Parts: sequence; structure tokens; C-alpha cells
Amino acid sequence: MKKASRMGSGRRVIALAATAIAHVLLATGSPAQAAAQTAPIAATSPVRVVAPGTHDKSKTYPESGEVLMQADDLVYDRDSQIVTATGHVEIAYDGRILMADKVTYDQKTDVVTADGNVSLLETSGEVAFADHVVLRNKMKDGVVQTLSVLMTDKSRLAGHDAVRTNGTVTTMHRGVYSPCKICKKEGQDTPLWQIKAFRVIHNSETKRIIYEDAFMEIFGVPVAYLPFFSHPDPTVKRQSGFLVPEIASSTDLGQEVTVPYYWVIKPNMDATIAPRFTTQEGIVYQGEFRHRIEQGQYQFYGTGTWPRTKTLGTPGEASFRGSLFGDGAFKLNPEWDWGFQAQLVSDNTYLRRYGLSDTTDLTNNIYLNNFDGRNSLTANAYYFRNLLQTTNRDNTPWVAPIVDFKHDFGDLLGDGRLTFNGNAMLLGTPAGLDSRRLSGTLDWEKPFTSRGGQVYRFFASLRGDVYMTDKAPNSNMPGTTYGAETITRALPTAGVEVSYPFVNSAGSFRQVIEPIGQVIYAPSIGNNDRIPNQDSISMEFDDTNLFSENRFPGLDRWETGARASVGVRYSIYGADGAQASVLLGQSYRLKEDDSFSAATGLRDQRSDYVGAIQVAPNNNLFVVHRFRIDQKNFKFSRNEFDVIAKTGPLSTQLGYAYFAQDPSLLTAPGSREQVNLGSVLKLSEYWRVFGSTTRDLTNRFTVSNQIGVGYQDDCFGLAIGMYQSNINYQDIQKTNTFLVQITFKNLGTTGVGAGANSSSSNIAAGVINPGSSVFGNPDTSLFGDPAGWMYGGSLRR
Repeated sequence: MKKASRMGSGRRVIALAATAIAHVLLATGSPAQAAAQTAPIAATSPVRVVAPGTHDKSKTYPESGEVLMQADDLVYDRDSQIVTATGHVEIAYDGRILMADKVTYDQKTDVVTADGNVSLLETSGEVAFADHVVLRNKMKDGVVQTLSVLMTDKSRLAGHDAVRTNGTVTTMHRGVYSPCKICKKEGQDTPLWQIKAFRVIHNSETKRIIYEDAFMEIFGVPVAYLPFFSHPDPTVKRQSGFLVPEIASSTDLGQEVTVPYYWVIKPNMDATIAPRFTTQEGIVYQGEFRHRIEQGQYQFYGTGTWPRTKTLGTPGEASFRGSLFGDGAFKLNPEWDWGFQAQLVSDNTYLRRYGLSDTTDLTNNIYLNNFDGRNSLTANAYYFRNLLQTTNRDNTPWVAPIVDFKHDFGDLLGDGRLTFNGNAMLLGTPAGLDSRRLSGTLDWEKPFTSRGGQVYRFFASLRGDVYMTDKAPNSNMPGTTYGAETITRALPTAGVEVSYPFVNSAGSFRQVIEPIGQVIYAPSIGNNDRIPNQDSISMEFDDTNLFSENRFPGLDRWETGARASVGVRYSIYGADGAQASVLLGQSYRLKEDDSFSAATGLRDQRSDYVGAIQVAPNNNLFVVHRFRIDQKNFKFSRNEFDVIAKTGPLSTQLGYAYFAQDPSLLTAPGSREQVNLGSVLKLSEYWRVFGSTTRDLTNRFTVSNQIGVGYQDDCFGLAIGMYQSNINYQDIQKTNTFLVQITFKNLGTTGVGAGANSSSSNIAAGVINPGSSVFGNPDTSLFGDPAGWMYGGSLRR
């Protein structure tokens, strides 16, 4: 006669069996999600049986190691030594939940079986399903039939069956993986793309997933076959190995293949070595090194090549070309931190010639910062380099160091706020200039609003500078320099700014008219030409600094003399979010200030007119117009116009800029005028066409053109386009490039391009650097996702 018990040791056995089943289900893991890290429950793990219907499912299952189990019926047959849990079996352990219709454990044969709607809910949200699970050999070996896994990103992994051996190796047969949703169309039962493999092997000791005889299918049609490939399992955050290669083609470099190798040196240190093999120019060596320490992190990216082709008379004739970029940030304590930035390159055209970067201004910097509330101390050292041909490197400065100190004395018993700003700098150039500066400024400010609504801001400052210079350029005798000397100067300044906003609300609109006036007095002492001007060369007068106390951006030059600025701002706001504003103003001074160049519009007693107009009637249109008008002939000295618009499926961005001639700009002293136009037409939910053009109106030539078509859904992206660059600069030639980019969700992006160089005579381009034309990143490039941020939302930032 059989003896059965519904209590006792069977609870603990069932809990152990359930945990092993969960381990097998998770061990079949996905290539995109984390696999199980739960060890089998020890025999001493506490087990609590809950009667059906008594557990409050709104409460979180315990994560303390306790096993929570409920079933309609729990039976332990002592004669056959079989434990059986049936009817809505639900077992929770360590945040995971296993459910099945029936779970049995045969102690004689050491076989655990789970049948009927077997599912496991992981703590990450991933769910694994199976029809039948069998475990044996102390639950180290097992078989799972009809396995499927739903991952947290809705990707799916399925297999006909899975076998576990020695507790470490799980083999899935006829596995299928896809992150794509199946379209809800009659007769369509396959995703857009999927990967099928005859065998998928997961080794939990080596922590790798191996695919044998794998096919990639698109719309159910096999398009690629790999007899073997592998990658780290989802429990591995990093593992050394080869990454996906990149392929390209151009007549400049020939056929290209980049083969990256990722090297995990230590848990907090890694490197990527990515040689770029080209058929015409040899190998471009590329490498990245990253290191995270307790105080912060740093990284370096270096490239180098020994080119086969040497273009005489250009930077391309060098036998070696390379670059080194890097940065780091470190925390010394809660108030102190330091860091660096490195941007080094062998010559002016290397980065653009090999498609590494479009930047033309490099900054090398090391810094030390201290922040304590409103008070701060910063120290910086700089080395600059401009990559344009017109730049004279002998006059490019280095700074080592420049120290800025700020101390806020706080509110002076209601009589305003007092602040001290100090600066010390040591600067030099390869040409021999030596400039040392010590500067200190006391600033006082008191805002005040009257009962009548007038807004006042009283301010005053006292600044003193000491310069020690040698070989400063003599502007009166070009080509000569001053000798060593010490120069001191001081400047007191006082002023008041008054505004009187008038507000009118009518219906759903609110209007504000705000006249603004500012009066400043300072002695008219001008600037000493013997002080070398290194930080105030580029100065632009516009609406943003109309009411600034000193419009020079640095300390080498200051604004002196009695002066006044007046302006009016008009704004209108609608209840639906519509808004528009206009600012117009002008500055006056008692006498001409030759510290400003004539091109700035500030030199005369009456300045140019400056203003800005912004209009945003709805979320689909944003217009900005910023300008400066010559006060003598009423012509534009500066004119910028930007429009971002969306109407139906069409999104457009238009930009126009004009800058009058400015001899003080050494790299581009002539007038500059350029227009940019880019549009995206959304043909359907997933398809779009796009194009853009950049035109240099000064030199009357088109800088670049782009046109293409793109497709993007939840798991697949395709972009096909043509890019034309008309820049012909030293060893950088005009190019026409055809590009294709394909993106597979969770697998990455690959692209193939074919370019053809167009030979032509040199064109005196006013815009040497047309800006980024990167094709590969769908988040930052027109080809990948042109104006994607326009879709389905506000254009206003």
C-alpha cells in the first residue's frame, strides 16, 4: 500500500528541483540579455508553502533566499520516493518566479520533471517558456523541449529543444533569434530579419555562446551564411576578442577593411586595436586605451600611418602622419578636481584626408579646479593649434598657466553684493612673445525694483592690471617688437541699468514692452598698444552683449570712457505656447574709441544697430533673425537667419549667414556669406527621402550636396545616399561618394561606400571646413536620421 504525505521534506526537494529547472531555462540565454547567475538552493534553504489563493500577489516575493511555493496539491510518496506538485505550481526564489502545471522529483532515479506551461520570470523582466523540462544526474544534465525566451526589449529567442550537459554546457538545436515584431498582416508570420542556427552552444565556464551553421534571413530569405561564430555570453560585460569589421571603398585610399580587436587588460582597463588596411595607402594604425581608477578615468585614441603616396608641397609629403587625442577627469576630494585634454596631430590635413575628423581647431589643456559654493579657483594651461592654411603657427600662443580666482563676500547688509575676481597668466608664442599678467577686480552690484515697477541695477567696479612683457608686436611699426617692460594700469567703472516693463493681457495673449537704458562712466584712458592682445582679438557686437559692461571677451583689452546703451524689447505670448520677441538697440559714447576695430561697429560715437527677432507661432515653425546694421549706410554688417519648419510630412531647415569684411580675423579677413538648406520628406511611417546643400555665396560655388533615401523601423534601418564635397585643399581633393548604411538592432551598423575623386583646379574656398558629413551615425548625421528630432514633437529647444 502506498503511503503519501502532503507535508514534510518534499517541500525542500521541490524547491531545489524548481531552482535547477530555472537554471536550465536561463542557461539557454540570449545574445542580448543577461543570463541567470543563481546557484542551486542549498539543502538548508528555508521553504514556505502557501495555500492556494492565500498569497497576496501584489506583494513582492522575498529576495532574502527564502523559497515561496504554492500549488493546488503537493504530494510526497514515501514508497516510490516521488514528490509531486500539481495545479498552478508557482515557486519564487531570489526575485525569480517559476510556474508550471506540474513539477515532480523522483529521488530514486534523480530525475526532475516539469510539464505544462513551464515559464520563468527573471528579475530583469525576461521570460522563458517551455513545454517540458527533464533534469537528471543531480540536476546537472537536462532536456528542455520547445524553448522560447521573451527579452526585456521584446526580442525573441526560440529553439526546438535544449540539452544541458555536466551542468555547464547547454546546446540548443534549431535556434532562432530576432528583435523584430511580426507585422499584423494576413499571411505574414516571419519577422523582417532573423538569425537561425542549427546549433547554439552556451558554455557557462568559458562564458561564450557559439553558433554553428548560422543563417541570416531577411523577409524569410537567407542572405548570409556563417559556418561558425561566437561571442561572450550575456553575463560577461567585457571580454577580449575581435569586433565586427568595417568595409569601405574609395579611389583615394582604395579598398578598406578595418579589423578591430578588443583587449580586456584588467577589470578597470581595456584597449581596442583597429588597424585599417587600405590597398593604396597601406595601413592606418588605430588604437584606443581606457582606464578607470578610483579617482576618475582617462582615455587615449591614437592613429598613425606611413603613406605610400606623397603630395609634394603639401603636408601629404611627410613620411609619417598621425594623431593623438585623449582626455581625463579626476576627483581629488569633494572640492578639488583636475583633468586634461590632448589633441595632437602631425600636420594640418591628416585628420580630414583620412576621414578621422573635420575639426580645424585643436586645444590641449590641463586644469585644476576648486569650487566652494560661490567661490572658486581654477588653473589652466593651454596649447592651441589651428589647421587652416592661413594660420601662422609662430603667432599661435601657449598659456602656462592662467589662474582665475573668485571670492564672493556676499550681501553687504542689504547694500549690494561684493565680489573679487583675480587673474594671473603667463603666455608665450614661438615667435618669442613673453607676456605675464596679474589682474584684480572688485565688483559691486545692487538690484532694486521700485513700487512703480521700474527695475534698477546699480553696479561699480575697480580693476587693476600689471603686465610684464617682452617682444610684444609694435603695431605702429609692423615687423618690429618692443623690448622688455613692465606696464601698470587701473580703471574704475560705475553705472546704472534701468528697465520699465509694461504688461498688457488681452484675451489669450500677453504682451510685454520693456524699454531698457544703461549709463556707464569710466575714465577715457583707452588701451596701451604695448600690451599684447591675445585674448580679445575676436570681438563681435550683437544683441547678446548690447548691455555688457565690457564687451571685450578677455582681459588684454577693456572698454573705457563714458557711454550709454538703449534698447527696447517687445514680447508676445499666447496661451497655446505661441511666442515672439523683438530686441533692437544701439550704444553711444562721448568720444570715439579706437580700441575697437571699425568692423566691430563700436568704434564711433554712435554704434551700429543690433537686434534679434524670434518667432515661434507653434511647434512646427521656429524662426530666428539676428543682425547688425551699419549706422552710416544702413546696410547689414552681420545678418543671420535660421528657419526650422515642419508642414505635414516635410521638415526643412534653412540657414543663412553674412559677415562683412573684418581685417582683424586673420584666418578669414574677407566678407563671408553662406546658405545651408536641408529637407526631409516622410513618405510613410518608415520611409523618407532627404537632401541638403551648402553654398558659399562669396566665392560662388557649392561646398557640398547630399541626397538619399532611408528606411527605419523598430529593428532595421537602411540608408542609401550620395555625398558630394567640392573642397579642394592642399592634399584633400574633391570627392563624390556613394554610401549605403544598414543597421540591425542589437547587432550593430555596417556600411559600404564607393567614392570617386573629381580633379579640378584649386578653388579659393571661403569656407575651408564645411562641417561634419559623417554617414555612419544615425543619431548625428543627415544620412542616418536626417532631422530626426523634428519628427513627432516640438522643434523649440
